[in-house]
Amino acid sequence: MPNFAGNAVIAKAKSMFSNRLKAEDYEELLKFNSIPEIVTYLKKADKYSNTLDKVMDYQMHRGQLEDLIKKSYFNNITKIVNFVSTKERKFYELDMVKREIEIVLSGLRSIISGNMETTLRDLPLFFIKHASFNVEEVTKSLNFRDLLFALKDSRYYDILRPFYANDPIDIRYTDIEQHMFLAYHNLVIQRIGKYFKGKNRTNLMDIYQTKVEIENIIKIYRLKKFYDASENEIKKALIMENVRMKQSDLEKLIALDNPDDILSNLSSSQYSEYIDEDEYIYIEYRAERIKYNLSKRYMYFSTVPAIVYTVFIFLNEIEQKNIFNIIEGVRYEIKKDDIKRMLIY
Repeated sequence: MPNFAGNAVIAKAKSMFSNRLKAEDYEELLKFNSIPEIVTYLKKADKYSNTLDKVMDYQMHRGQLEDLIKKSYFNNITKIVNFVSTKERKFYELDMVKREIEIVLSGLRSIISGNMETTLRDLPLFFIKHASFNVEEVTKSLNFRDLLFALKDSRYYDILRPFYANDPIDIRYTDIEQHMFLAYHNLVIQRIGKYFKGKNRTNLMDIYQTKVEIENIIKIYRLKKFYDASENEIKKALIMENVRMKQSDLEKLIALDNPDDILSNLSSSQYSEYIDEDEYIYIEYRAERIKYNLSKRYMYFSTVPAIVYTVFIFLNEIEQKNIFNIIEGVRYEIKKDDIKRMLIY
């Protein structure tokens, strides 16, 4: 990437990261007891004012706020991607592919439940204009046949076609979701390998593979701890293609009798330097904390545009989850101290 474009990507990402919600922001958000109060506060933040400024605070409910936070997140990502005009742009557009998958899966859930989940009003204009399929047709699909027709010229058609079912009750949503994200995973690996070389390729692979490994570990733990899943069921839920961890090591984790031993394994692994000394209450916190500390280190010290962009996405995803945890906490009247223990910043 030319130096000007690369420097612009780094400057924009680091500038927006500097405008992230800080400890004092979370302390203020934790004082609120309603969604309108949260909306009013977030309107003051540069990152969210672009989508919340015209919202009537008192009319906002949880689902609408979460949709607008997601929209704000995507708008911020596009501000960075707009600086990229080289062949590497395909790598920078990977987050858009992930967003497409979320829209397709949302359309599928709507078909299964009979309730429309997504409207064009909730989607950024940039996404609607640049998506690889007609977004309106997907979001308005009333059955699986309509959805397939809307996706006939996209990469998603061949993934969904083998799972076609006329009756919504027979749609194997979990299997479809797994195949969709496996295809996304392989696409990420392919584009990193195609557009980067040497140390940059190695570092990007490490960052992304770390994320995948942590997500696999979370799935193993949860499926064993809460669902008593069989080893075969667990393997079907994991990303096991194009991964750094040896399959034999994954199988050792799957074979552990006590799910809590997975926590000990994580603490003594290569990720131990990214784990804080706090007492953890659940594995997702520990895993997200590893990803957060690793990403923050790259954000501060990396001078490689693609790396800064990648960790910016990870850090934004964590901030989104923080806000959603606060929203859920308010909705279900969870104790403030318990909500705070779920936040990562």
